Amino acid sequence: MQLLTRESNGCVEKVKFLIERKLVSYREFSRLVYAGRQAIGKPTLMNRMQLRMASGVCAAAILDGILPRHCILCGLASGEENLCPPCAAELPRTGHGCAKCGLPLRLSTDRICGACLVVTPPWDDAIGALLYHFPVDQLVCRFKFGRNLACGQVLARELATAVNEKCEETPDCIVPVPLHRTRLFLRTFNQAELLARQLGKNLAIPVRDNILYRVRRTRAQSGLDAADRRKNMKGAFRCRRIAAVSPAFEHVAVIDDVMTTGVTLAECTRTLQRAGALRVSAWVAARAPAP
Repeated sequence: MQLLTRESNGCVEKVKFLIERKLVSYREFSRLVYAGRQAIGKPTLMNRMQLRMASGVCAAAILDGILPRHCILCGLASGEENLCPPCAAELPRTGHGCAKCGLPLRLSTDRICGACLVVTPPWDDAIGALLYHFPVDQLVCRFKFGRNLACGQVLARELATAVNEKCEETPDCIVPVPLHRTRLFLRTFNQAELLARQLGKNLAIPVRDNILYRVRRTRAQSGLDAADRRKNMKGAFRCRRIAAVSPAFEHVAVIDDVMTTGVTLAECTRTLQRAGALRVSAWVAARAPAP
């Protein structure tokens, strides 16, 4: 009992510290405590979810008070976010972009760029959140090769914001661009899948990583021209029948971290279309101009 009392007093002191520093409001904390008491008194599924949410928010607030976050770009204090407000405001966003490739357009009245009018991509629409310039290239590299998950959270948040602003029709599911099993073993995670799961959580869209898979190990696309990229990706993917997974998955959004020439996403799109997808959207965190 003395140990329990000592631990309770310690938690009370931490909560007082957070309220005094204005890291969490008293009204918000009272609401969370009330939700927790309701969950303990009535052990229903919804109340258990409220209890987990209350404990998660309290734990995050305590951690932010003890170990405050710092901006992953400049190192200054960033509050509850991974980027400080000045760095977040200076991210190179695409703004008004081509509906087919995601590259920015000069005139607000334009919808499709000249390159897509000449050669139309196989997907139906595309959304790119950021331009692949500094510091976005650093965020992508640190997330992809340095296993910095905070950079991935920033990219996923920006992509979710862009999708909310530009998406005209919500897809039935999100499908990440798969990695070959050997590359997945070496990298230990698929960056497109992490982006897709964070995006699906933010937008309440189911993520299906079991539909599309890679059957052939390909060379890295960086350093290859457009022709070599197409040859490198040809026949690299296979897809399970969409109807076998769910007959409702007619509109699929394919997720990747960066689009340059669009060869990888084009091969994924054709594979999904052959499997029964009626509409395919291409969503990327960063859009790079074609070399």
